[in-house]
Amino acid sequence: MAEGIVSFVLDKLSNAVVKEVLLMHGVGEQVERLSRELGWIQAFLKDADMKRIVNETEKHWVKAVRDIAYDIEDVIDNALFLKVPETGNPSKELPRGCVPIVGAAKRMWRKSKKLPALHNFAVEMNDILARIRQIKENREIFGINSLGEGSGQQMRLPIRPPVLHQIDDPDVVGFNSDRDNIVNQLLDISIKRRSIISIVGPGGLGKTTLTQKVYNSNDVKRHFDVRIWVVISQEFNLIDILRKIIEQVEPLPQNDLEGGEEYLLTKLYKTLQGEQYSIEQYLRPNSHKPNADEVPQPKKYLLVLDDMWKRDLWTQIGRVLPDAGIGSRVIVTTRIQNIVDNAEPYKLSYLTEEPSLELLFKKALPNLDLSKGYPDELYEVGKQFVKKCGGLPLALSVLGGLLSKKNPNYVSWSNMLQTMNWSIEGRECTEIMETSYDDLPLVLKTCFMYFAAFPEDYVISAKKLLCMWVAEGFIPAEQSRTFEDTAESFLEELVQRSLVQVSNRSHHDSITSCRIHDLLREFAIKKAKEDNFLTICSNPDNRESITKARRVAVHYSGCDELMKHANPNLRSLLCFKNPMPNCSRQRLLKVLSGMAGWSKELVDFECFYGLHQLRYCQLSGRLTRNDRRSFESFISGLKFVETIDFSKLRAHDDLPDDIWNVKTLRHVTLNSDYTSGPSSSADLRNLQSLTQVKSRESWNAQLPKLPNLRFIDIKVESSFSWDLMAELLGTLNHLTHLKLRASEVPQTIVEMQRFPFYQDLQSLILKEHSPSPNNELSPEVGMFPIHVTELVLSGLQFKEDPLPMLEKLRSLRVLWLEREEVNQKMSCSAGGFQQLHELLFSNLTNLEEWEIKAGAMPILKVVTLRECKKLRVPLGLQYLSNLKQLSIDRCNELNEHEDEIRNICKHVPRISI
Repeated sequence: MAEGIVSFVLDKLSNAVVKEVLLMHGVGEQVERLSRELGWIQAFLKDADMKRIVNETEKHWVKAVRDIAYDIEDVIDNALFLKVPETGNPSKELPRGCVPIVGAAKRMWRKSKKLPALHNFAVEMNDILARIRQIKENREIFGINSLGEGSGQQMRLPIRPPVLHQIDDPDVVGFNSDRDNIVNQLLDISIKRRSIISIVGPGGLGKTTLTQKVYNSNDVKRHFDVRIWVVISQEFNLIDILRKIIEQVEPLPQNDLEGGEEYLLTKLYKTLQGEQYSIEQYLRPNSHKPNADEVPQPKKYLLVLDDMWKRDLWTQIGRVLPDAGIGSRVIVTTRIQNIVDNAEPYKLSYLTEEPSLELLFKKALPNLDLSKGYPDELYEVGKQFVKKCGGLPLALSVLGGLLSKKNPNYVSWSNMLQTMNWSIEGRECTEIMETSYDDLPLVLKTCFMYFAAFPEDYVISAKKLLCMWVAEGFIPAEQSRTFEDTAESFLEELVQRSLVQVSNRSHHDSITSCRIHDLLREFAIKKAKEDNFLTICSNPDNRESITKARRVAVHYSGCDELMKHANPNLRSLLCFKNPMPNCSRQRLLKVLSGMAGWSKELVDFECFYGLHQLRYCQLSGRLTRNDRRSFESFISGLKFVETIDFSKLRAHDDLPDDIWNVKTLRHVTLNSDYTSGPSSSADLRNLQSLTQVKSRESWNAQLPKLPNLRFIDIKVESSFSWDLMAELLGTLNHLTHLKLRASEVPQTIVEMQRFPFYQDLQSLILKEHSPSPNNELSPEVGMFPIHVTELVLSGLQFKEDPLPMLEKLRSLRVLWLEREEVNQKMSCSAGGFQQLHELLFSNLTNLEEWEIKAGAMPILKVVTLRECKKLRVPLGLQYLSNLKQLSIDRCNELNEHEDEIRNICKHVPRISI
């Protein structure tokens, strides 16, 4: 990564505004010399990222170059950030790695009396030039002529065009018999006592993937009253684990989950077993334990404890998991045998040759029809790859992802086989990860290392991740694309290479959440440490020195004193536990992310004072009205922020108007506590998303300017004029997602043909919470955007059946109708809803008959009917040949005809009534 860091710094030095500012500090000549010297070093380093360096002398030399590049970046940023003017428009000329200065550089020069002595910069630059001279001399002294020469590492191979679609779900190949065996053990009715299955095997063998298939088996879903899945990992918190288990058994208010360990152990016991026994009685040694006859309505549960490393967790949880004699089960996945007493170990085997070949080719050639066999020219070399991988699924997946970027011919694959170092037995998976990493472009290496910041098995929000990449300056500008679009393509590239796993996709096929395998995370941590890219603090005892860290990820609670000393290098701080540490002294901080979720902790904004350079700000906790002044001071200092996420910050007040004057804003996410949206004078030309905002009274006089908005979730207050809302919507040329919440939505808004986003809108959500009887809508063809893929209508009243109009939306994939005043009969005609995947009817109080004609909804997969109390058995359910899931909840008529429905829907794998 040394060449990438040098390249990043050279981009900064070449920027015209940066040059002008440094010239004002009297270091113009040194900057020119630096650029020349770095250009020479960059040319020498070009193959450092292609050839793996094993010589210690070479490693030390490259580290020295990297450190110098970092120091140059610090000098540049300090020159730019010495003073942040109070107003102005940030320059668009600066590179993404810099925070823009405001106004002309000359204006800063006029105020130079407030800056440190100019000679400090000259001294620093001269010192760096001297170090570069020493580095050049050392290269000659130690004979470092070509980095990695003779190491036998890979050359650059041609990269073929990207595959348009990649299979995201983990491929379970060769584990069908294992899945069936474990399912049979779970469903064995002869075993009444609670039993434990421990799936044991090394990392990357597919334990979690296999368990997911078992957990999602239709037979398993039907058999258990409740299924619970929690990820444990090496560093776990018992309170967090207990909360996650309880929430999956019985959703409770947040206040009910705020207690300590004993309280939560009690809560867990009671939710599973019953209320008539105290936890003290249950835990007391030699005391009477409740049996099945004494406990009312016990739940038959399946609990999965994924990736368990320590016996003491089971010691704590196992003692309160009831055994009511009704066949409850626990599955543990682990790399350690005998981690749970009395568990039945299930040792997972490595893949044999044939399933290994199948997995490799699925990943390497995802568009290949394997039913027609493997390509002849690739079959033998594929077998050699399989032999090297030793039957480890993770190694096969990553290798397949790497091969998916190469030309699919014998020469390309054979070269790859020969250039990889297979000599060290037991390191095959590491070698594959190294080679796949080496093959990444520089920017993707940086993006991949960022995954090291997240805790083990953490599910990562894709939107937040992409915004952090943009804030860091990783994403290059591309013509006709936003930074977020480019960042999303980078994430898709990492997924295609099997370096990142998709957890969930939206209905529009974009990634909404992702994660990284444990072994790949450990590899990313190793690379991040080598490049001084990131420091992880997992607990106070093993805390590393962060005085020179450029990025810090905190994985433990009680880190208040972590940042008590200033770190002039720190650019990012990611905290996954509350409370947030005081970081007011970290003046170059660009990313501040508190990712712990809802918290009762009071937020002390004085801890964040002076962070003028923030690009990404995510905070959680509680704000009182007494803290209003410090909150306003903090907000007024955010001169260049791009992303604000206060969705987990309780405020009960307006967001200070100063924030709406920041022209760099790109994404704002609030919650229902905040009482208004952008100020009427706001000119937010870069803003792309507004989530959970409210209309403002002042908009009646002047509307905010939001010309590039793509996503808006807004609650329209009753005092606001719908004519003005229509005028605002008429300015949103690039809108793709619209969510309107109001007491009622008039027909003039629902009929969207006149709005400029009519052709491009993908998601439309309209929610009325108190509609008047006089606001009935006439369903007309063309009233909704023609390319919408997701449509949610809640509380709207239609004069007649809306389905004949809705079924003509050719791209519609998801349709939810909630609390609608519809006719007694609705009908889906033949040929209607050709692309529909998911359909929900909820609380349609008048609906009595629903008819489905043959040929309607040919690819529908999920149907949910909830609180449609008068609805009789739908006519034509048998025509839904691709239906995978039918859920019926609190529908009186349907519940009484459960047997009839199950008989009609024998072809549906999962039915829940």
